[in-house]
Amino acid sequence: MSWVPGRGRPVAMPYDRTPLRGRSVDPQARIAWLLRLSRLATVPGPAGKFLEMLRAQGCHLGPSTLCRYETGAERVPLSVVRAYEAALSLPAGHLVGVVCGIDRMFGPALAPEAHAPMSRVQLGAALGDWETRVPAGAMLGTDWMQVADVITRPTGPVLPPSVLNSWVDQLLSEAMRSVHHASTTRLHTVGSLLADGDASRILLDSVERVSSEQGARGSARVVAVLGTSADPAVLRWLVGLFERSEGEQQWGAAYGLLNSICRGTLPGDLVPDLSRAITHAASDGMDRGRPAFMLAQRLSATLTQQVVARLGRYPAPTAAGARVQSPAALSSYRLAALRESGLDDPMLDRLLREALSPDFVERQEHSLLMLAASPYRDVLADVAVQQMVDPAEPYAAQAAAHVLTYLARPGQQQQLVELMVTSGERFALLQALAHAGCVPDEVDLAGLADDPVLAPAAVFAAGMSNHPDLQWFRTNPSLAGSEVQYMAEWWGRTGPAITDVTPAPGSGHLGLAG
Repeated sequence: MSWVPGRGRPVAMPYDRTPLRGRSVDPQARIAWLLRLSRLATVPGPAGKFLEMLRAQGCHLGPSTLCRYETGAERVPLSVVRAYEAALSLPAGHLVGVVCGIDRMFGPALAPEAHAPMSRVQLGAALGDWETRVPAGAMLGTDWMQVADVITRPTGPVLPPSVLNSWVDQLLSEAMRSVHHASTTRLHTVGSLLADGDASRILLDSVERVSSEQGARGSARVVAVLGTSADPAVLRWLVGLFERSEGEQQWGAAYGLLNSICRGTLPGDLVPDLSRAITHAASDGMDRGRPAFMLAQRLSATLTQQVVARLGRYPAPTAAGARVQSPAALSSYRLAALRESGLDDPMLDRLLREALSPDFVERQEHSLLMLAASPYRDVLADVAVQQMVDPAEPYAAQAAAHVLTYLARPGQQQQLVELMVTSGERFALLQALAHAGCVPDEVDLAGLADDPVLAPAAVFAAGMSNHPDLQWFRTNPSLAGSEVQYMAEWWGRTGPAITDVTPAPGSGHLGLAG
């Protein structure tokens, strides 16, 4: 199979020319790459046919404009990204969520657009529709984006605080258990609310309340979005949360502050407070010390040395295959992608390096999200499964397991279940199964309850999948008062994964205990 025509000039793919270990990336080139690749995989060859497909969606572009957008020479309006989704029959938000995340984290990278005004009749109809659908859990991620767009406009409606509070609580509850484009679109909505003063204050209160609920899961990525704010008050709040929290809340605050450090938006007067919080966290042991180490690495070598001394060891992978310059099994992924696409694609090489290595945590997730939204997803997921079965070199299996938490697809469920029996990466595999559609009902998740490391992941997988064993975790007397049971109760209250697509039925049978 090839995504390029058999004759004519080779297709030039945009790529990120910034240094691999530099302080920044080229977000325009990354967006351009995702658009061009998505087009070529569906409509290979000259762009004429695709331009007609765009016009059928109301997006009128000429060949030169398309070329500038797809090479990164010109910023793309978000309306054009939406037109790509429609023309290529992709789910609404499939590209939009990832592109908005790139823009929020590394941008500005999208072209500004004037908002079409809404009449009083249109606004009233929209508010009435949302008032019904929000409490019913019937909103898509793209619907939430429209809500944030409307209420944060200078001329937008002023919602009663009680309404806005309940809507934001529902948004966060969904964002904490959503996957793929359902996740990226909701997280973008959270980031958009930060732009409005009133909405931002309500958002902070809601984040603390929802993420502090006993047994709550998935709060780290919601809290992390707050780090894209340029408001010193929000960043100060994040420093305080990092200092007083643990678990997912602390990791989320750490990711958010890492984003701020890398973006250069962390105010200098917060650095001393953050440095003290980092050293105190490292003194509390490895659980609180790992996120502290991640931040220390980005602040100073001296602070990093202090953290390592307090922890008593270096808390990060040291294998050569964990480095961004030479990630484990990189050639296997590249070769499989080349066979699939026929493209000379240096951007893929860059994204794979960032995805397979923990050297730049702030880039790793975005690179994986881009690969998950790209036509390469299936072939790369297949390679990751193979690397878990027969790793090419040290660290390859560990990196592959992390890749699968983003790229695994429903068709790989049985392979992932079988790997649970033999692999040492069972925690990540449970996450991958939960994200890949659901854990088949016949899988014995309750059998993992006695393993203190795997039990939380088993409850996560059960909750995301609406698995029959969730009720066992909720009611088993031997788990009474445990964090595992609190997690199960939280899942019982909130519901399973949000996918914005019709879920596939579970299948397969294999016990996981032992």
